[in-house]
Amino acid sequence: MLSVLSILNLISVLLSITFQILLIRVFGVHLETDIYYLSILIIQFIHIFLGFVTDLYIPFYNDIRTKDEKKANEFQNSIYSLVFFISIIISALFFFFSKFFIKIFARGFEYERILFASSILKILSIYLLFLFLNSYIEIVLKANFYVTFPFFMNIFPPFFNLLSLIFFSKTFGIKAIIYSMVFSTILIFLIYNLFFLKKLRIFFINPFKKKREIFYLIKQNILVKLGGMIWGLNSPIMTNVLSYFPIGYITLFTYTNRFISFISDIINSPIFQVFYLKVSRYLSENNIEAVKNVSDKILRATLLLFFISVLFSLMIFKKFFLFLFYPKLTFEHISIMYFIFLSLIPYYTILIFESIFKNITLCMKKGLKVLQIAIVYIILYSLFLISTINYFKIYSVPFSLFFAQTYNAFSYFFYVNKKMKVMDKVIMRNLFEFSLFFLFLIILNFFLENKDSFRIFLNLFLFLIFYLKRRNEIYDSIRFLMRKGEIK
Repeated sequence: MLSVLSILNLISVLLSITFQILLIRVFGVHLETDIYYLSILIIQFIHIFLGFVTDLYIPFYNDIRTKDEKKANEFQNSIYSLVFFISIIISALFFFFSKFFIKIFARGFEYERILFASSILKILSIYLLFLFLNSYIEIVLKANFYVTFPFFMNIFPPFFNLLSLIFFSKTFGIKAIIYSMVFSTILIFLIYNLFFLKKLRIFFINPFKKKREIFYLIKQNILVKLGGMIWGLNSPIMTNVLSYFPIGYITLFTYTNRFISFISDIINSPIFQVFYLKVSRYLSENNIEAVKNVSDKILRATLLLFFISVLFSLMIFKKFFLFLFYPKLTFEHISIMYFIFLSLIPYYTILIFESIFKNITLCMKKGLKVLQIAIVYIILYSLFLISTINYFKIYSVPFSLFFAQTYNAFSYFFYVNKKMKVMDKVIMRNLFEFSLFFLFLIILNFFLENKDSFRIFLNLFLFLIFYLKRRNEIYDSIRFLMRKGEIK
């Protein structure tokens, strides 16, 4: 079933990539793209607030369902009612205080840019309302192992964004994309509710009737969400720093970050979502051995696939972007993006390692640990960024992300391993070997940036060594991803 989810996820990501390519070809690196990417970052940050209710929803729901199916159904609908009212309040605040949000995220913007960005955020306040509601419905469906349909619905937003860019951007500019986002999220809301009604009972319940369960959920969620919000401060810190760079630098960094995040999402998104669901179920059943087994398989599969994907991406990166964007992007722009991409590889690698143990920590409902790690993370990130920005310029952002995230990863690892002993010496040796391969990959492509033929040859040679060393694990990972399970 993971293979089906991966295919659906791949379609969604490919549509997103096509949209991102055409976005730059149509608008170039300009004020409108800076405002667009800034608005998306703000939306993503505000969306974190939903976690005050939903972050630990699945583990709590599984605990209730193992005891009483009826109470679990009442619980999910009382949370739905609560999310509905919270969404309306946050959406209204977002509309009336849009300028305030711009000033927080981009203090380097002058009045004209603030005014334009504010008009975009006012439109997106409607999008935010339905995004909150859709996100909760998606969580409920996944909690009941209805995973395929939400992955299918994720195809809609990039598809409509692509249509609006092709047919309406010349008339409405970047606002065509913004209106498309609003339209697609409303459509998804309507379809989700039809599916919800068919598969699960949905009705409004006064949240105060379930105040004991909801209070306990929110109490635990607050710690996790505060941790998530503190961790998410890296976005406003980053955009504030980049807002002092020349026009276009927000776009260059965000676009490159999205490119590598697309690669990571294609591989990791379906895998880690199913991993979280399974670990939550296993822990509610106190099946620790199953947690160890699935953790080992997921970690090896994601690292293997990510390494192979990044290796081949580096071989085509510069020619690919030159073919797609020149002369909208200059040779200098593409060179900057190439080095940003290289600089982000360590960050996304350590993020894979961290995701295993952070998900287990969340399923254990250890919110205080999440909060503690996040506080130290944002302090480390800020210190790294402030101390290196004058020397490494834009590249200080990915370096700071990596060094701070390394603290996160090993903090979660040592915490979970102390509780469950999920890692042994063999797995640690494998991780060390993976780290060496990634290090060779980065060094090779850094020093041979302009020697394309020689660089491609050495990358292929590195892949051959990697394949010979890991071929059995590659085949095992493929079989694991193709295996059918209880996911619907």
